[in-house]
Amino acid sequence: MNIAIYSRKSKFSEKGESVENQIQYCKAYADTHLINIPEKIFFTYEDEGFSAATSMRPQFQKLLVDIKSGKIQLLMCYRLDRITRKVSDFSKTLELLEKMNVGFISATENFDTSTPMGKAMIYIASVFAQLERETIAERVRDNMLALSKTGRWLGGLTPLGFSSSEVIYLDSELRERKLYQLVPREEELRTVSLLFKKYLEVGSLSAVESYCLTHDIKSQKNCFFNKSSIAQILENPTYCMGDETSYHYFSELGCCVTSSKNEFDGSKGILCYNRTNQQTKSCRKRRPPDQWIVALGKHKGIITGESYVKVQKKLKQNKEKASPRKDTSSFSLVSGKIKCQNCGSKMRIKNIRNSNGCTHFSYACEMKVLSKGSKCTISNINGKEFDKALTNVLWSYLEDSVDYRKILKFLEQKNIPAVFEVYGNTTAPAALKEEKEEYRNEINTIIEQLSKDSSPLLKKYLLPRLEELDRRISLLDQKITKLSYSSGGDGQIEGSPFFIHNKEKLSSILDKASINSKKMVINAMLDSVEWNGKAAYISFRTPDI
Repeated sequence: MNIAIYSRKSKFSEKGESVENQIQYCKAYADTHLINIPEKIFFTYEDEGFSAATSMRPQFQKLLVDIKSGKIQLLMCYRLDRITRKVSDFSKTLELLEKMNVGFISATENFDTSTPMGKAMIYIASVFAQLERETIAERVRDNMLALSKTGRWLGGLTPLGFSSSEVIYLDSELRERKLYQLVPREEELRTVSLLFKKYLEVGSLSAVESYCLTHDIKSQKNCFFNKSSIAQILENPTYCMGDETSYHYFSELGCCVTSSKNEFDGSKGILCYNRTNQQTKSCRKRRPPDQWIVALGKHKGIITGESYVKVQKKLKQNKEKASPRKDTSSFSLVSGKIKCQNCGSKMRIKNIRNSNGCTHFSYACEMKVLSKGSKCTISNINGKEFDKALTNVLWSYLEDSVDYRKILKFLEQKNIPAVFEVYGNTTAPAALKEEKEEYRNEINTIIEQLSKDSSPLLKKYLLPRLEELDRRISLLDQKITKLSYSSGGDGQIEGSPFFIHNKEKLSSILDKASINSKKMVINAMLDSVEWNGKAAYISFRTPDI
C-alpha cells in the first residue's frame, strides 16, 4: 500500500513538532497500528516554513496531484491542523479523499473517516483549528496595535536614510525596558529627497533610474538604483510627514490609523506596520491597505504629505498604463539571457520596427540604454539574425550529441515537454480553454458585483477570490502553452510513451515549434551567452544522466 505522510510547520525548526519528528511519529504509528498491511511504501511530503492559512504550498499541491492520479491509497499526518486550518480547505480535501477512495489517519487524534461520527468529529476538529488560527492572528494584531502607539521600530532591514538605535526606558512599574527607534542618516536622506523630487519632475521610474546612472547616485550598498528599488523607496510611508494631508490619505485607503488627527501636525514621520506578508524570507507580498496599521514614529519625515500623495497617485497611474515593453518577448528568444562582456549587464530588446510583415529588433545593453552611452558603449546585436544563428547552433548541438536520448530525458526532467510530446487526446487544449472561460466568466460576475456594491465586507471576501481565479487562469495558460504544439511520432522512449525518438525528425520538430516552445528548450539548454561587441560566446549545459 502506498502511504502518503504529510508534514508541515510554519517556521523552520529542528525541535518539538519539526517536520522530521512528525514523519517519524507517523511511521511509528503505522508500524504499530497498521500491522494488517504487510507491505507499506511511504511517500513523504514536507512543507517547512509555510502557514496553514493557505493551501498553496508546494508539497501539499504535489500531494493533491498524486492523490488525483491514484498513486496514494492512504494519507497520514501528525495532526489535523498540519493539513489546513481552514474548514473550507479541509472540506475540499476530504471530498477529494472520498472521491479517490483514499483513507485518512491523524496519528495523534485517531479519527476514523469511515463512520458518520468520525466524519463529524473531524469537521469539528477542523473548525477548532481554524478558530485557533484566527485567534492567534487577532492576538498578533492587538499586540501590533499596542506597539504601534509607542512609535518604535519593530526590527528588520531599515529603510535607506535610517539606522536603528536602542533606547532604554522605565515602564509604569519602573522596570527597565528597551525599544528601537529610527535614527536619520542625513546624506542618504538627501538621496531619498532627490528621488522623490526627480520622480515628480519626470514622472517615470525609467527616467529616474537613468538619471541615477548618469549622475553616479548609488544605494547604501554602493549599487546603482533600479526601477524596483526606486519604487520601493517612493512607496515607503516612512519618509512621509505625519501631517493633515497624509492623515486623510491613509484614512481614505482604509488603514487603521492609531493616532488622532490632531497629532498629525507634521512634526513626526509615519511608521506603517503589517504592510507586507513576511511569512517566507524569499517572498514578501504586499497586504491590502485595510490591513495596514499606520502610526506616528519617533523620527521626522522628510517628504510632505502633499508630495507623497502626488507620488503615489502618479505611481498608480503608471502601473495602470500598458507597459511599453509588453509582449516584446513574443518574437525574441533570448531577451535578458545575453550578458554584456563589457559591463556585465543584461541585453534587452530595443529598436523594434515592422516592415514587409516581419518584425526586426536589436539586443542592446541595459547599462548602455539607461546611461545613454555614458557607462557602456558596446555595439547592439541584430536580434533576428542572432536568434536564427543561435537556434541553428543549438539544433546542431542537439543532433550531434553522442546520445541525444539523454538530451530528451534531460528536457523531460526540466519539465520541458512542449516541443516533443505528442498528445493523443486532441480535446485536452479545448477542455482547458473551456475551464479558463468559466473562470473568466466568474471574474466578470465578481467585478460587476463590486461595481454595484463596494462595501468593505464584500471586498474582503471577493478580492481574495479574484486573486485565486487569476492564479488559476495563469496556470491554465501554462498548460495550454505546453499542449499547443502537437506532432506525430513513431516509437517511444522507455518510461515516457509520448516522446519521439526518431533522431532525423528532431530538427524539423524544433523548427516548426512555437516561439514559446523554442524558448523553453533554449532556457533549459543554454548556460550562458556573452557578447563582446563583435562575437557571441555560447555555452550549453551538458546533461549528465
